[in-house]
Amino acid sequence: MTLLEVVLALAVFSIAALALVGTINQIAEAGIESQRLLEIEQGLESLIDEFGKAPQLKELDQQIKPGADGVAYRVVIQLVRDLKNQDGRFLQNTYRIVVTARWSEGGDPIEVSAETLRYAGSFLPVN
Repeated sequence: MTLLEVVLALAVFSIAALALVGTINQIAEAGIESQRLLEIEQGLESLIDEFGKAPQLKELDQQIKPGADGVAYRVVIQLVRDLKNQDGRFLQNTYRIVVTARWSEGGDPIEVSAETLRYAGSFLPVN
């Protein structure tokens, strides 16, 4: 009878340990995935800053080839023609900067975008 109880206890413990290992594995995968997404979001922000701080903004559509991380970027800068302030006046020289990151994970294409509005004269040098 004692041997049967020990075998039963080991079986229950094994099932619980297997469930715990599976859960820890899923947590690790989620952590790795969130770290990768954070790095890509930082790349998006960096490109927005780089292109948005140009002394003279102009319309642009540029592809950036994938690097070692396998992420390709696309930067689109367009003049915003229909943007109004609170008084109903059109805002001149305002550009929309959209940066899109594309990569493949597990055979599935993934795309993340970030955008901002910038006034063309924001970063002009002062004489």
